[in-house]
Amino acid sequence: MEGFMRYTARLMVATLFSLAACGGGMTSPGGGGGGGGAVGQVVVGNIFFRSAHNGSQNAAVDTIPAGSTVTWAWNAAGSHSIQSTGQEPGIFRNSVVMSGANDTYSVTFQHPGTYPYQCAVHGAAMTGVIVVQ
Repeated sequence: MEGFMRYTARLMVATLFSLAACGGGMTSPGGGGGGGGAVGQVVVGNIFFRSAHNGSQNAAVDTIPAGSTVTWAWNAAGSHSIQSTGQEPGIFRNSVVMSGANDTYSVTFQHPGTYPYQCAVHGAAMTGVIVVQ
């Protein structure tokens, strides 16, 4: 009986180590739309904002440390802008409407807070949030 208990204990430990070695294999939702990119990079597409880091889309949600810069990059031609929709102190400088396939717009966030935004052209159909810690 003692041999069986030792065998069972060893089997359980081996199983736990095997599971720990295999962990963390989740993929991001969104149909292959993202993840793995730099923190603070947002893709501006055909009526969507998408975090290049985590793949979240409409609302694209990015969490960054204070003092970091967020860059929105247009991936196709189309008229879009970045419009801050928060209230003091959660507001930031708005962009003009841009339509080039390679346009970019950047903002450096110095203070912790939550900074919601949307496209001035498409309104609530294109939204995002920058969380500064």
